[in-house]
Amino acid sequence: TRYGAMVEVMDLAVGRLLASLEAMGLDDETLVVFTSDNGGFAGVSDCRPLRESKGHLYEGGIRVPMIVRWPGRVKPGTLSDEPVVSMDFYPTFLEIAGLKPTTGKPLDGESLVPLIQQTGKPSREALFFHFPNYAWHMGNRLGSVIREGDWKLIRNYDDNSLELYNLSKDLSEKRNLAQQQPKLAARLNLQLGKWLKETNAPMPRPPSIK
Repeated sequence: TRYGAMVEVMDLAVGRLLASLEAMGLDDETLVVFTSDNGGFAGVSDCRPLRESKGHLYEGGIRVPMIVRWPGRVKPGTLSDEPVVSMDFYPTFLEIAGLKPTTGKPLDGESLVPLIQQTGKPSREALFFHFPNYAWHMGNRLGSVIREGDWKLIRNYDDNSLELYNLSKDLSEKRNLAQQQPKLAARLNLQLGKWLKETNAPMPRPPSIK
């Protein structure tokens, strides 16, 4: 019942927004992005086949849908399986608005304009996630993630253990391949550590960057 009510309220809110854009004559020139900041709440939703839910670094906690509506620029029904992150929105909106980023401020993402117009893809080699604190449910492990192609590495800070998954073959993250692929796990872990230092990421105490 709660889940159904939440979906209905969300649907009504999105409908009001789109109706308002149409009433103002802006619907044909406005980019609308619909997404979420994290995975579903385990109390009312079911993320399967994705593992876990909101507050976790498994796919059930960080993989969410993203829908783009941009009349005349994005063909309806177009699908993309390219992973992106919310930090990409800032440079995307800057490019669309014809604005430049603030001088001296780093950009953590890449513009998605080429991707959503199907003229190119992000040039980065990997995506990173960092969650050094407990979620409200206190059921998560503090950790960081690097995703490179289909490979995803999780570094857990409670014991510095590593989890390595091939998402193309194991979307539910049931088979930890860190022991079978030690060189790949070590390389990704090193790359993750460099990113954490470069971004001056806040760490659990005591710090665990190596």
